[in-house]
Amino acid sequence: INKKKYKIIKNANNKLIANHLFNGKILGRCFGRMEFGARALGNRSILANPSSYETIKKINQKIKSRDFWMPFAPSVIEEEANKYFKISKGCDYTQMTVCTHSKENKSKMIPAVLHPADDTARIHLVKKSLNKEYHDLIKEFKNFSGSGILLNTSLNLHGKPIARNAIDCLEILEKSDIDGIQIENILILKKN
Repeated sequence: INKKKYKIIKNANNKLIANHLFNGKILGRCFGRMEFGARALGNRSILANPSSYETIKKINQKIKSRDFWMPFAPSVIEEEANKYFKISKGCDYTQMTVCTHSKENKSKMIPAVLHPADDTARIHLVKKSLNKEYHDLIKEFKNFSGSGILLNTSLNLHGKPIARNAIDCLEILEKSDIDGIQIENILILKKN
């Protein structure tokens, strides 16, 4: 790692990372075991503050090279889900595979994770029992923002598979304009 280009923070905790996210940084997260399934569920994700629609443009232009209309998903801690979304009993929202409507009085607070046509979202309900570290990160973000929701999209470049390990993460860091990457308890930030 070129120390002239990057700031390396060892023993980075969730409070520090949440503070960077709250202040507009777009960060990759490669933590713990990789998820198995159709979606990135926090352990191989690009995370951002969902409160500004501009976040979508930044991620699409700087990192993902996606079409503007493709929505990003919210990771929401279980205890906050009913505040922001119309949750149906009996539905499993933990795998980011079920769409639901946002509550009208909350949609303006999280525009970066809602479909622009109808304010729906394919939510990822984060239970502490399923992913304690990720749940704690979102809870720390709530301490700064008042909202227990993060924008979550897969940690990869357009057309590439999801990052598996530190080598893949460093490639994303080098080949995109992402602000930084968390690899386990190390946070690597680009210097301005």
